[in-house]
Amino acid sequence: MQSRVSVVIPCHGQAHFLADAIESVLRQTVPVLELVVVNDGSPDTALMERVLAPFMDRIIYIRQENAGVAIARNAGLDRCQAEYLIFLDSDDRLLPNAVADGAAALTARPERGLVWGLRHLVDAAGRRSRLDVGWIGAGEQYVDLLRTNIVGPPVGVMWRRSAVIDIGGFSLVAAPAEDYDAYLRIAQRHEIHRHGETVAEYRLHGTNMSCNDARMFAGVEETLARQVEWVGKDADLRSALEAGRRDAQHQYDWLPRLNAVRELYHERQWRRAGAAAVALFGRYPGLLLAEVNQNALRFVWRRIFGRRHSGASQLPINSGIGIPSTSGMSLPSNAASVGARSRVDTTRPS
Repeated sequence: MQSRVSVVIPCHGQAHFLADAIESVLRQTVPVLELVVVNDGSPDTALMERVLAPFMDRIIYIRQENAGVAIARNAGLDRCQAEYLIFLDSDDRLLPNAVADGAAALTARPERGLVWGLRHLVDAAGRRSRLDVGWIGAGEQYVDLLRTNIVGPPVGVMWRRSAVIDIGGFSLVAAPAEDYDAYLRIAQRHEIHRHGETVAEYRLHGTNMSCNDARMFAGVEETLARQVEWVGKDADLRSALEAGRRDAQHQYDWLPRLNAVRELYHERQWRRAGAAAVALFGRYPGLLLAEVNQNALRFVWRRIFGRRHSGASQLPINSGIGIPSTSGMSLPSNAASVGARSRVDTTRPS
């Protein structure tokens, strides 16, 4: 029986990981119909083409000027013939069961526009650290996706080709949150489903786009802004959209700033830690002024610096931190679990 799955691998500056990605596709228990590699104007094209040489009789190779991951994926989409698609980032890997499990989940219900599974986290050398289970217990509807990106990075996702074409492919406007934008637009029209099988390995390294918090924050904000017309006056959807905006702010602005203060403190850079702390509190007055009683200062201090202090007199106020002694401060409810959320539960375009 002919395979129903095509795989597209866009690549820009990741040629040293590319062979791993290709070999993971070729090791599938159910062979793919076609494997398309898109060279998105990569600065390491010479290395990339040396890496590709042993695979040229088994892949379709497209070379284009650098246009971004959205355009590179769309170029691959245009060349694909299969009913189902995987868009695999060039630094990630599929497990041998990925094609079989994804295709089974899409075939089970023609109404499904995309399905996804779990992924192992691996380091730059490909060594596994842990299984990233994502959002356990989350719903699988558009409203749930508005609240937060329940799907995560595209490495574990299989897409119905007709659904991707229905939304016009990936949007450059949403960069670098192209994945999240596409999930939302598909979920407006189709079912989405988490099948629960472990299907991929997501590689963490210093050049992941998800490490660029400012760009990710801007991309997710733009993506959510594009949902306003669809959400309309529906009260539940409007509430979910606002929750999604708060989640993006928490994940890509509040937490990075909080962690930056903590790191500066542990590095004993008192002045810089103090300036960052003052800026943090100045930026989020609403988050810091609501529910907690007179013990709030100690609570906030522990969350920032990861230490317990027996009393306010032990706080190094004179070290340059300069936090005012204000009662009634509170953190938002989701900030009570600072650091508990996995950063890879977010979109990470190439």
